[in-house]
Amino acid sequence: MMSMIFIFLGFMCFMTNPISMGLLLTFYSFLISFFIGSIMLTSWFCIIIILVMVGGLLIIFMYISSISSNEKFKFNLFLFYLFFMVSFFYLDEMFFENQTLDVSGMGSEIDLLESFSMVKLYNNSCNMLTFFMIIYLIFTMIVVSFVVKHHKGPLRSVIYE
Repeated sequence: MMSMIFIFLGFMCFMTNPISMGLLLTFYSFLISFFIGSIMLTSWFCIIIILVMVGGLLIIFMYISSISSNEKFKFNLFLFYLFFMVSFFYLDEMFFENQTLDVSGMGSEIDLLESFSMVKLYNNSCNMLTFFMIIYLIFTMIVVSFVVKHHKGPLRSVIYE
């Protein structure tokens, strides 16, 4: 899986359009989060990484689309075929190996581990840290909403003439 991550990172050099870069970054973020999810025992960290990365990618995509010109998306057929050939090669290697997983009796252990990981986050010693993180996020949201003036907001105008 690591080699697949590095190959997709190499595809970034061939991308010229912000839309294709955003799609590749989205796929790359899902791949990284699945890789981390396969290493970690709980799935919470994987879900949080997916949500944070997709939220950040949406903000970057809105910023890039507001400052870039409306150029036509040129589809490179060679890179498309190369991308899917490499993907299917590694997926074939990953899914068709003779690896079996014994899942009998693992459900209760996984639920117990997930509940203990959440208890560590919200126990008495971390209450102040959690409270300060909530206050910091609310304060940052209020400051950003005051800094962005209504008439100086987005670079593109909403009214089309």
